[in-house]
Amino acid sequence: MNKLLSMVTILALGSVGAMAVDFTDYGVDITNSATLTYKVSNVEQDVETSNTDTFKVDRKVDVTVATTDGANIVVVPKINTVDDNKPLTFTVTNNSNGRQDFKLSASNLVGGDTLDNAESDTVDYATDLKVCVDATCSGGDISGTNIQFNEEESKTYYIFADIPNTAVDGEHGSIALTAIAVTDGTTTNMTDNKDDADVKDAVDIVFAEAAGVSVGDAQYDGKHSALSAYEVVTAMIDVSKYSCVIADGISADDKWKRIPGATIRYALDVNNTGTAATVDAVLTDTLQNDVTYVANSGVIKDAACDCTTPAGANTGDTVDVSGQAVTANFGTVNGKSHECAYFEVKIN
Repeated sequence: MNKLLSMVTILALGSVGAMAVDFTDYGVDITNSATLTYKVSNVEQDVETSNTDTFKVDRKVDVTVATTDGANIVVVPKINTVDDNKPLTFTVTNNSNGRQDFKLSASNLVGGDTLDNAESDTVDYATDLKVCVDATCSGGDISGTNIQFNEEESKTYYIFADIPNTAVDGEHGSIALTAIAVTDGTTTNMTDNKDDADVKDAVDIVFAEAAGVSVGDAQYDGKHSALSAYEVVTAMIDVSKYSCVIADGISADDKWKRIPGATIRYALDVNNTGTAATVDAVLTDTLQNDVTYVANSGVIKDAACDCTTPAGANTGDTVDVSGQAVTANFGTVNGKSHECAYFEVKIN
């Protein structure tokens, strides 16, 4: 019975400890006096009352920024993450003992900073960072504006960025959201006086937040930052063209020469070294007038090119010709794979 009671007591205390603390607001006057009762020769004497002591509760400024992203946000090069609805998501919570104003800023973390999932930051997406109040940024960028928080209030914010066309498959760009305490109703950074002597009838300001992830975001400096990250997942395409002679009508087998009347096989290799598949991949080869396309010779196979002995299975994609323009319609080329288009021409 005693053990059960102890366990219930511990559980109850634990649940109370997990609840948010309702702090006494700054500026409140704490006023009290003490009374003394006593006896002389066992005779009760009049109660003695002390003077009244009054002091003001000082201002504790504390904020927490955290990302709610469970993993990197996957993007491809050349997108605006507003248009593609790819924000980084954060919460900002006012842990101060009363109303507190903050301003927000987004910044790239310097290369080498560690992401939440322990992957290395390899690139900075420095273009057009926006902090927004909704997941479509319908209200525009609110960076640097005054935002009022009530005590214990938490709000959600979103960071958007332009992803450059130079972004490479596998790159990670970590971006921080920083909340900075500002003087009420302004965008002026608040200053504290925790190192000054206590003044009991005035409201002192004490910064109480933890250190953040941004460079220079130290403990007790009036700001806090957290990071999330974009991860580039894209196709990485290399295209190579090869030719080999497969007949000339005169020479012995395997001794063919590239003479007029000879048949030349072209092989066009599309190598996707990235992790994402391509879609609508179309390759056009405009031939010189010195050669003529051999009808129905085009085929696309699902392996790297081997000009003399084409390997792999037919993909079912088509090779079309219009005049001297030969078009290989690869469609989808999966990540980490080759496809090869073959077609033949005769030398005029």
